[in-house]
Amino acid sequence: MQPPRAIFFVDGENLVFRYQEMLSAGRKPLPGVVHLPDVLVWHPSVTKYSAFGGTRVCYYTSVVGDDAAVAATKAEIAKIQFQCRPHPQMDFTGQLVPCVFKKPARSRKTRNVDIQIIIDVMRSAHATTHDLIFVASGDGDYLPLFNEVMHTGKQLYVAAFSSGLNPAIRYSVDEFIELDRLFFQS
Repeated sequence: MQPPRAIFFVDGENLVFRYQEMLSAGRKPLPGVVHLPDVLVWHPSVTKYSAFGGTRVCYYTSVVGDDAAVAATKAEIAKIQFQCRPHPQMDFTGQLVPCVFKKPARSRKTRNVDIQIIIDVMRSAHATTHDLIFVASGDGDYLPLFNEVMHTGKQLYVAAFSSGLNPAIRYSVDEFIELDRLFFQS
């Protein structure tokens, strides 16, 4: 039996601001966390759930600045590698695929990230190229999206930090993964 083909969509804005809230509250990060303030947070252990075939990890975020700042941010995100083992005899290394938007000021979030994630998740949900969709975000605005994905019959996994998590997400998806234990010391 072939492993399910998966694709990951990471709401980097949601994760980085929740992560920073938890740091401010005194949580201590685990070794290996990659953090660019207000732009990116990642830990290689997130992809331990990527033991599925055909994995791509799309990382969505925004940055204040010009086109050069966007390009530099994309380059930094693309440097981040992850390991995937879709089959016991197969290992591969992938990179995060950056989707970076310009934002005019140091506001917390932009709607561009949310809108692009919704478009890309729906494309994947209606395509035959993926069996499993993985979304990293605790944003309750995605609940209608999660409902639509579930109606397509695709498997839906969601991961998020406990900080700011919409509690309905835990029981609205096939599997929920709390990221606290992957990013922070106990």
